[in-house]
Amino acid sequence: MSAYLASYLAIALSIRLLSGYLTIIEIGLLRSVGSLAIAGAAVWAGEAEQRRNVLPPKLREDVVRSVLHLAGSLALIWSLAHLPLALVTTIEFSGPLFAAILLFLVLRRRPGIGAALGLAVLATGIGLLVFRLDAVPDHDLAIAIGAVAILTTTNLMLARLAAQRSTLSIVLLMHAIQLPLYLLLWFFVPEQWSPPPQPYRLAFDIPELAVIGGAVLALIVGGFVSQAALANASRHATPLQLCSADTLRVPLITLAAYLLLAELPPAELLLPGLWVLCGVVITSLPVAAGGKLRPEQAGRA
Repeated sequence: MSAYLASYLAIALSIRLLSGYLTIIEIGLLRSVGSLAIAGAAVWAGEAEQRRNVLPPKLREDVVRSVLHLAGSLALIWSLAHLPLALVTTIEFSGPLFAAILLFLVLRRRPGIGAALGLAVLATGIGLLVFRLDAVPDHDLAIAIGAVAILTTTNLMLARLAAQRSTLSIVLLMHAIQLPLYLLLWFFVPEQWSPPPQPYRLAFDIPELAVIGGAVLALIVGGFVSQAALANASRHATPLQLCSADTLRVPLITLAAYLLLAELPPAELLLPGLWVLCGVVITSLPVAAGGKLRPEQAGRA
């Protein structure tokens, strides 16, 4: 789990630093190219049978998931580039709320009493963020929340696909489908749609070329490592342990943003943020097997 936390931290900081030089679409394109190269190399280095099983008989669900993931990723990259990092990280924990709504709409699965209480606390915390955080415009918050909702949907679709074939195959196909879409966006969407803000500076002096190179490497490698580390951790820990460890993202990203970027979170974030994290932990408490609803870890780039 420590590898996942470190890779998430690297991704968030690299997006923030690169946003001063690249558009949102260019950052997404860069990540897609890098992840496709890593996944392709891993498949090529694997066994011949693994290479033959990369392409499934039907691609419809992969295509739908890839398009949704692209939209959610761009919204999340925009949020990480323009909003306080601690705020975006906190909003990402609204994923279990959207997962519960989707599971009820699609499968008519209702959460147990404990999970319902946790979801109610989580929803209250998100409501406090929306209505009391005066430092951030409402439409900016809407983009961040929308990113989490979309990525939660793709995570639920991923769970379905993962039951049928390897995760490496799913990741490779997703980036292969997304790459031409990113290229089309890069060619035809005007730069004015997402102009780079003024470059973010580190709190200490480092050569600019080293900062850009390090951010590119962190973006490419971190995205691949985060998914692999999370998948490995899920095989050795309970949902509650994973959730409790995952909540460390908030203080870690807040501390890193302050030490590296001299960025303090909005003062209004403290109470709603604690409320959201409490709701996530309550939602993840163990329940009877018959009524268990495992919240999806969602909103990751």
